[in-house]
Amino acid sequence: MSSQQLIVWGVGTSRTMRVHWLLHELALPYETRPIGPRTGETTQPEYQQINPKQKIPVLQHGDFTLSESFAIVSYLRDISDVLAYDSYQQSLQGRATYLEWASFILMELDATSLYVMRRHRDLSEIYGDAPNASDAAQKYFDKMIRSVDGKIPPSEGFLWGASFSEIDILMTSCLDWAMHYDLDLTENAVAYKAGMNSRPGYQSAFAHNYR
Repeated sequence: MSSQQLIVWGVGTSRTMRVHWLLHELALPYETRPIGPRTGETTQPEYQQINPKQKIPVLQHGDFTLSESFAIVSYLRDISDVLAYDSYQQSLQGRATYLEWASFILMELDATSLYVMRRHRDLSEIYGDAPNASDAAQKYFDKMIRSVDGKIPPSEGFLWGASFSEIDILMTSCLDWAMHYDLDLTENAVAYKAGMNSRPGYQSAFAHNYR
């Protein structure tokens, strides 16, 4: 890995948690700029120069700047040699499955379901109170998580290949969020989530991200 310093902007959200978690799994040294969402910090001129989208997280690695949590964790894995890709993950089918999982989690579970609920429940003063939209999003999450229940491994398994990966981080962040909203997860999903939550990297990152 390059000796240039890694800097992560952002704490306190499920999406910043993804980045801190992988950094703790990889044991990569980094500096945290602990700004939060909707605190006014992301609208400051200094930060807007870094990320005009005014969102967190953001990774800086020397002169390279990257936003979007999935892009960041994918990059971090690639600059480290801690999590080697197994033969399945390097295959054509493996990479396609990787993209399938990532697209499903980010779009169907996160953006279409959980974030709609967040907007119209926790952030209703900004986006408006829309109980019908929130209820529909909850039902959609329930349908989607059950559609992949047979592919969610036992508590000691992984979603993509034979080793832990950023796909596990994406899924766990959504399951954590769903549990926070008291959604009815399957026994399989609950067991998988518990296994991921027990990882030392998760626990140390959780304490760091939600300090």
